[in-house]
Amino acid sequence: MTTARSRLTHRGTAALCGFLLVVVGIGAFLALRPSAAGCTVTVGSRTVELDRSEAEQVSAAVARVVRRSGSDANAVEAVRADSDLRPADAAAVASALTGRTRAALSCSYGGAGDAASPALGPDGLTARAERVRNDLAARFGQLPLGGFAPGGVHTGHMVGSAHYEGRAIDVFFRPITSADKRHGWALAQYLVANAARLQLSTVIFDGEIWTADHAGEGWRTYRVSHAGKSLATIRILEHRDHVHVDVPR
Repeated sequence: MTTARSRLTHRGTAALCGFLLVVVGIGAFLALRPSAAGCTVTVGSRTVELDRSEAEQVSAAVARVVRRSGSDANAVEAVRADSDLRPADAAAVASALTGRTRAALSCSYGGAGDAASPALGPDGLTARAERVRNDLAARFGQLPLGGFAPGGVHTGHMVGSAHYEGRAIDVFFRPITSADKRHGWALAQYLVANAARLQLSTVIFDGEIWTADHAGEGWRTYRVSHAGKSLATIRILEHRDHVHVDVPR
């Protein structure tokens, strides 16, 4: 009987260990996968989750504050008015969307499920890219834009750049100052919050990159070779002075 009880004990222990391994595995999977909410804002030790609708709504509200050079308090009020977030969570979201906290907002969606016409409009942009330009103008007003031209651009960018296909826009924030960095991050994170609606593929700014293909990884370091390049050139290649945004083919 002792032997039988021992076998049962071993079997029970093995079953329990197997169960615990499954639980741990599921927990690890849930921790690594993108948030089911769609968007995550992380400021310090505080993490706030937003669904797509919330992200789009509060980002539009804060963009209005940024456009009129409103205060941080105005931005927090705007977030609270357009969400049911608690004050501390609203402050974190406002911090990201006003650009006070860089690379704080990331969303797990973007891109497009279908191909679009590659035809360029009068300004040298595809219809999808033109939509992005119009949206930015509506939200932020007049912006210093580049990376496109009537008939398309053919030089001045890296090999294979989306600019050569009229799928990309650069928004400049010069000179490189703390105020311009903040404005750039406000716009960059607005774009990511609206990546599904605007069908965005890529947003790059200040040495960081977000892509729809790897949206679950959030913002990542954008690396370029420094070999043989001046500091001024490196700053441009790392997008320290401009936000790059592009759309799918």
